[in-house]
Amino acid sequence: MVVGRIRIAGMRTLLLWLAAIALGAAALVALDYHSRDPDSALYARLSADLSSQPLSRWIAPEWGGAWNTEGLFREHPVGILLPSAVAIRFGFSPEQAAYAVNMLYQAGAIVLLPLVAALVMRQSDARALAWVLQLLPVSFVYRIRANQEHPLLMCFLAMIYATDRARVRPAWIAVMVVSFCGLALIKGAFAMFALVAAALWLLLAPPVEHGASWRAWLGLAVSAISVVGLFALYEAVYVSVTGESFLDFYRSTRLGASMDVTDPRIIPHTLRNIVWYTSRLAWFAAPWSLAAFAAWLMLPRGPRAAVWALMTTFVFIVVLSPANVRAERFIFPLYFIVGALGFAAASRRFAAVDRLAARTADWWWLPAVTWMVLFLASIGSRSFRL
Repeated sequence: MVVGRIRIAGMRTLLLWLAAIALGAAALVALDYHSRDPDSALYARLSADLSSQPLSRWIAPEWGGAWNTEGLFREHPVGILLPSAVAIRFGFSPEQAAYAVNMLYQAGAIVLLPLVAALVMRQSDARALAWVLQLLPVSFVYRIRANQEHPLLMCFLAMIYATDRARVRPAWIAVMVVSFCGLALIKGAFAMFALVAAALWLLLAPPVEHGASWRAWLGLAVSAISVVGLFALYEAVYVSVTGESFLDFYRSTRLGASMDVTDPRIIPHTLRNIVWYTSRLAWFAAPWSLAAFAAWLMLPRGPRAAVWALMTTFVFIVVLSPANVRAERFIFPLYFIVGALGFAAASRRFAAVDRLAARTADWWWLPAVTWMVLFLASIGSRSFRL
């Protein structure tokens, strides 16, 4: 099996992606697209509201009556809103800016998926993932959104790839820091899952090139310290602007109230959630989740990449299951991890899947064209639905 780094980006690939995104953005505006997803609608409106505020107020969005709530919006840090607000300031439609920016995150994740996968699987399989995983059920559900899942996935993948590359080139530590800080600004405490996944990668995934893993471990430490410093600065600016603490609210409301470990019902509650998350994983990563589950049953003979996927999945589900609130979006990266593992396992087992991966490996245009066709089909079906 040949693994290693692959080159996905090139000038023609970049130009095709830019054309696809431009076409998608034009369709959003022309059809005056508005999402039925409440989170997406909220983030789109908050971004539009921020764009009309002075820059000094961009750290402190307000609910403005959304969801019958008033006051400061402190459910998450402000990272998800800022790029959309910038796009509006540069003239993009306020109602559709957040959806257009999310297309960039999707493209970034699609490009990164095969780069990460090629470090642990055959290059033909890795390249095929750039279009195959766009056909997962979860991809159809989240095709046009303005919320946090796609930037989370993009930064998560960037963190893993940069961690592996930092073994050889210390300059990649900077990418680790930027990716982790970006995750923290977008999803707050959820960023810790990426830190754990990156640490597991160093422990379980063999290096592609000769290098020193201590550099990558140093990068993880620097990333963690950088986020601590980032949020110290964030808190200081937030207090100076609003006179209130962001972290006090976030710790007590978003984290402190998320679970009660003293409740005797937490064990059956956790077990129910484990079953629920596993069922969502099986469906949203179908059909490749079935092959992934089969690969996990054969772990003693399986590659370490499968062990990494299993351990990362275990961490997500076990940590999230005791919480009072559950949501399929909380494990969003897992659908693509499990889908990738399942496709690779199916390719090794079934000749038809192997031939499909090998035949499409050099079709550089296929990922962008697949995305463009599916995006336009999705926006068309939703816009003209009676």
